[in-house]
Amino acid sequence: MTLEQTKILTMPIAKKHLSAELLQEQFSVAYQPRQLTTSRRIVGLEIFARWQHPKYGFIPPSDFIHIAEKRDVIDQLTLQILHQALPEFKRLLVKRPDLTLSINISPKSFQHSNFLDSMIYICEDYQIQPAQIILDFPEYVVSDNIEVFVELIKQFRNAGFKLALDDFGTGNATSVIIERLRLHEIKVDISVTQQLTLSKESEFLAKAAIRLAQQTGALTTAEGVENEETLDVVAEMGFDIVQGFQISKPMFIDELNAWLKNQN
Repeated sequence: MTLEQTKILTMPIAKKHLSAELLQEQFSVAYQPRQLTTSRRIVGLEIFARWQHPKYGFIPPSDFIHIAEKRDVIDQLTLQILHQALPEFKRLLVKRPDLTLSINISPKSFQHSNFLDSMIYICEDYQIQPAQIILDFPEYVVSDNIEVFVELIKQFRNAGFKLALDDFGTGNATSVIIERLRLHEIKVDISVTQQLTLSKESEFLAKAAIRLAQQTGALTTAEGVENEETLDVVAEMGFDIVQGFQISKPMFIDELNAWLKNQN
């Protein structure tokens, strides 16, 4: 089967095979390090779901995430990924107690009344403090009934979880909205970061994120830093955290442990 044939097939495969019963068997976790821009000290990891189908191979998240939402198994997928990641994260905390773990949360999950309880219970099971977990949500949701969303995420914040606005630069978040969200972090989208040296619009969006973060006490992260030039630019602009292939690709746990050992 060619690569193009595989791409064509992945969407119907995902629709056919994605179910709660398969989550535990076929999904795994990849970890991407996050570093302070100035000192390059590792301050966190972001985790990603990876689906390796036994017959069709790798199926990209862009194909299966929204299907998981439509089939109402997105909560199960998120919790399954955490069940895999948290034991490894706990072991890492022995040597790096200040690490945080970032995970993308579907806007739909915030709306489910039992999802917060599930998040609290899973942290208790693995003796992880909610404050060490950063819940990322996409910028586009803040324009969809902001009054309701602010109240929803307030419950998670009150439970101790940190909140991060993801994909900044792809939506219409205003300073008033961002202030109401009381964020821990603003993460500038990869499409903005990768155009910083080429586009005045991207430069404007990046500076806007930094300004908003300074006004609200949030941190700023540049996602998608893939070369030394971009790393130098985001450092000069004042980003707090960097993430991207220039630091490391997402890795499975054995690769991550080896990478961390080399960093030491």
